[in-house]
Amino acid sequence: MPINKNSFRRYKIINELLGSARHYTAKEIMEHVNEQLMMDGFEPVTQRLIYKDIEDIQKVYPVTVERKKGRFHYASREDDIERVPLTREERTALEMAVQTFNLFKGTAFFQKFDDVVTRLLTGSVLRKLSHPNLAKSIQIGEMAEDTGQQWLEEIFAAISEKRAIRIKYRPFGQELKERVVSPYLLKEFRNRWYMVAYSENATKVFKLYRIQEILSCDAPYFEDKYFNQEYYFKYSLGVFHQNNQEPMDVQLQFSKEVIPLIMEHKLHPSMQIISKTSESLLVQIRVYHSIELMNLILSYGSKVTVVSPDEVREQHKKEIELMRKNYDV
Repeated sequence: MPINKNSFRRYKIINELLGSARHYTAKEIMEHVNEQLMMDGFEPVTQRLIYKDIEDIQKVYPVTVERKKGRFHYASREDDIERVPLTREERTALEMAVQTFNLFKGTAFFQKFDDVVTRLLTGSVLRKLSHPNLAKSIQIGEMAEDTGQQWLEEIFAAISEKRAIRIKYRPFGQELKERVVSPYLLKEFRNRWYMVAYSENATKVFKLYRIQEILSCDAPYFEDKYFNQEYYFKYSLGVFHQNNQEPMDVQLQFSKEVIPLIMEHKLHPSMQIISKTSESLLVQIRVYHSIELMNLILSYGSKVTVVSPDEVREQHKKEIELMRKNYDV
């Protein structure tokens, strides 16, 4: 709802009355508003317009007005339209952000986010966003049992401060080890968190859910001059990365049943359409040769054919043969 100068003038008067210790009826609010308007040389307004103003104030600003025994007042002493003049679009964006951030509820990250927003918005917006009707309006995919998110704050702080940390890390199938790492990047993939960091003469990926403990250390922070945040996962289909491997151009041909899906959801940012007919779609992606590439191809079953390169095509054929043997009687 657009706010003009006249309506905002009324809002300011109503705002003061709603925030006072005394509670006012709509008629009393109208009388105070008209008194000020006439002093300023403006026409008086009706009680009906006052009701509408009170309703509009709650739509435009992050405040809550309560009515008890015919008298109006703010639900909280902190409610004040002059503190946080949010537009409807801004409120919608904030609602989405807060609900999405519930993904991290229970972590130190969420608590700091909650505290900062509460201070900025005087608590009224977050209180509204806790309303049962809004609680499930955005649903996030279920989290894995252990995502590693409990380490996000400490690692993010180390990245920001360019500070080395010591981690107790348990690689798959191995004993617990201590490593000094210089963290560069945090990445989320399929509801699990990963850290790109320099350790033991190489930049590599660590799974946060395999970290058992993080300790401070006096070791110097090492900056890998070859590391590039934007480039590191450029040719990855997930979190796979091999420093010494060159990406390859992979051509895949899809049957007509999945053409709309592939056109709507690109397999990879590098995807290019080579040719398209009513019966098939030929695309090319530039990625690393990895287990994630094979999993992607297999996920389309009989609707995809590997055209090139030969090594990926042969690997796909062998995998299909092994799958077929599982069903031999």
